[in-house]
Order: sequence, then structure tokens, then C-alpha cells
Amino acid sequence: MVIFVGVAIYKLVFYPVSLSFESHPSRILAVGTSPIALEVFPVDRLGIRVPFAHLHGRFVVSEGADKIEVIETKSNELKFKTRGSTGRLVIFYYAHNIPFPIEIILNLENSTLAITNHLEPSFDCRSNA
Repeated sequence: MVIFVGVAIYKLVFYPVSLSFESHPSRILAVGTSPIALEVFPVDRLGIRVPFAHLHGRFVVSEGADKIEVIETKSNELKFKTRGSTGRLVIFYYAHNIPFPIEIILNLENSTLAITNHLEPSFDCRSNA
């Protein structure tokens, strides 16, 4: 019984089934001087961040690189500032253990940075479990 409960807790809480991202702050002026931190993290079956899990990967700005200034890049976090111009920003995140890149699409608007599309395609390993 104890083994069953342990496996169930592992599969529910500590086993990542998808990836998600957050931007800190969530809304910011496109002409603002404060940096934007975009963080990618694994999510468990309960829909919360997996504790003690670390992602290793890299970010690639494929569209709109002239609209931002990259400040710092870590394995799961990208910090940048906007240059005040509007348009579309497409960022790919390549995780080392996931075969497909994750596409993050941001629209730089006149007054705010609006997230229009979340992770595409969504990494979901539930179909393999």
C-alpha cells in the first residue's frame, strides 16, 4: 500500500507532463525601462509547477529580434527589454530532453506587452504514459 501511495504521489506531483511559461511582470509598457523575465517551467498533472525540477535548454528569438534587447539568458529564463517598437515577437525554447521546440508568441503593442498565444505545440507526455 505504501509503495502504491508513493508511486501515485510521484506521478501526480513530481512527474512533468507539460511545460508552461510566465512573464514577470505580466504586463509592462513596451517603452518601459524595466526588464521582462520570461521563465519556462515544467507542470505536473495537477497543473502546478513541478517541485525540484530544473529545465535545461536555450532560447532563440526567431522573429522580432530587432524589437528587444536581450539582457541575460539562463537555461530556463530569458531577460530582455523592449525597444519601444510594436510588432510580433516569436521566441523558441529548445529543451534538451524534448524533441520539439516550444513556440512563444508575444505581440508588442503601443502601450503594453500582450501575450496572445501560449505554448505551441504543447508538450504533453500523457499520451505516452
